[in-house]
Amino acid sequence: MSAPGIALLPQSSGSSPNPRSWRIRWLNRLAHRCASPQCPHRAALWPSWLRGASGVEFEGRWYCGTNCLRPIIGLRVQSLSSSFVQEKPRNFRIPLGLLLVDRGAISPEQVRIALQRQRDTGRGRIGDWFLQLGMVTDQQLTHALGQQWGCPVFPLEPQKAKLSCADLVPLPLLESAFAVPAHASPDGRNLHIAFGNRVDHTLLYGMEQLLGCQTIACVASGKAIAQVLDHLRRNATREETCFENVRDPREMTAAICSYAEHLRARRVSVARAAAFLWVRFHGSRSSRDLLFRVLQAPQQEPADLTRDFPNPLPDSADKGKDGVSDASSPL
Repeated sequence: MSAPGIALLPQSSGSSPNPRSWRIRWLNRLAHRCASPQCPHRAALWPSWLRGASGVEFEGRWYCGTNCLRPIIGLRVQSLSSSFVQEKPRNFRIPLGLLLVDRGAISPEQVRIALQRQRDTGRGRIGDWFLQLGMVTDQQLTHALGQQWGCPVFPLEPQKAKLSCADLVPLPLLESAFAVPAHASPDGRNLHIAFGNRVDHTLLYGMEQLLGCQTIACVASGKAIAQVLDHLRRNATREETCFENVRDPREMTAAICSYAEHLRARRVSVARAAAFLWVRFHGSRSSRDLLFRVLQAPQQEPADLTRDFPNPLPDSADKGKDGVSDASSPL
């Protein structure tokens, strides 16, 4: 992978051979410049060109080494870190129980029973209790979640998904969002991501940035997603490094630059995805992932379900777990 150059002459847009094209390519290669304003070699044409094979690309710009890259990485990490905030439940989402009642799958009395069981145990999503109590089928719950999030339901086949999602995304990201890549288009430009609890848009955007494709959110059976994640967990082939307690931007920047130098990365990409800061180092033949967990599982706020069902539960009931809480909690 060659480092990006600065075009000295306009490129020919025609399809016919240009007799001057070889001169343009030669001048472009000779014109490599480090994008860092503080680069000590920025004004020297020949040394920068000699160092082109060892440089690193970041966000479309070329840097002659990690010393020049460090301040830019630091600004990017600082910007992404400041955007990590605990996401509050969206009150405009229709409660899962109300959707199932409206679809005729369960009765209001069954919803009260499931909420009471959830309150007594102090754990689990309301959708899990509907399943555990035999009130709904996995298919009914999946279609209700799809309606709740406005996403199509994908008929996820675990066996096919196990093959298609290998080595695409680090496993901790998928586990955090309880999601798996479900289907990729033949040209690799579109990738369907199946979620089992809630749609995590930061994961979708992060994957678009680092994988260079368009992501499409869909909803799939939680049981099928759990099977795929379990298979990936037992047959992990991709190596990634995950820092659970490093959250200071300066420490993260130092680690990223250290890994980039050690791996001799030709390109570095950084994005926020789910509860992590996701870094990918692109080498000449392979890539390596680095993850920093920035957010822990958020605390849920109680939801007002009394407007949907009469005879409200006591105030001590945990009424916020309506099936759309943060996806970092497993089923």
